[in-house]
Amino acid sequence: MPSIGFESQVVPEPPVWPQSVVTVVGNPRAGSRTAAAAASVAELLASELGTPYRIDELVDLVTFAPAIFQGDHAADEERAALENAVDLVSSASVIVVATPVYKGSYTGLLKSFLDVLRPSALAGAVVVPVTVSAAPSHKLLADQHLRPVLSELGASVPVPGVILEERDLEDLQVVLSTWLRTNAAIVQATTIALQPTPEPTPAR
Repeated sequence: MPSIGFESQVVPEPPVWPQSVVTVVGNPRAGSRTAAAAASVAELLASELGTPYRIDELVDLVTFAPAIFQGDHAADEERAALENAVDLVSSASVIVVATPVYKGSYTGLLKSFLDVLRPSALAGAVVVPVTVSAAPSHKLLADQHLRPVLSELGASVPVPGVILEERDLEDLQVVLSTWLRTNAAIVQATTIALQPTPEPTPAR
C-alpha cells in the first residue's frame, strides 16, 4: 500500500518586522574572542532565520561596567550606555548571551548585568547561550548555571547552547554550521510562537 504523506494545515504567521537579534557579551576583557564568537553566532543565526530578522548592535558589557557596578556613581555616558543596553535586551526577539567559563560558571559581569534587569524583562525572547571554555571538563558548567537565571527573567531557552572550547574558535564556522542545522528552525518556531496574539477586530 503506498504511503500517504501528511502535510500540516497549520501555517504560522510570519514574524512581524522587525525581529531583532541582540548580542550580549559578558567577558570582562574588551575586544575578546568571546565577543568575536558571539558576533559570528548572531550573524549566522540571523542569516539562517532570514527576513525579517535583523542584527542589532553588540552589547559588550565591559564597555560600561562601571555603570553596572556603581550605579548612579558612574559617569553619565556609561549610565546612558547601560540604559540603552537594557532597552535593547528587553525589546529583543532573539538574544545571544555569551560568556567565558570563569571559575566554573559564567562571569560576575554578566550576572551583575542580569541583576539590573527588571523581573520578566526577557519574557517573549528566545535566548541562545554561548560559552567559551579553556578545558573540556569545564565546557558545560557556564551553560548549566546560566539557564536558570535566564528562565527566572522570563526567557525561553529552547535549544542547547553553543558550547565552545578555545580550540573551536580557530574553525568556528564549521562548528556553528552543525549547531545551526539542528537548532535554527527551533529558534525560529519558538520566536513565532512567542509573538503577542493580536486582539480580534470587533464585528460591526
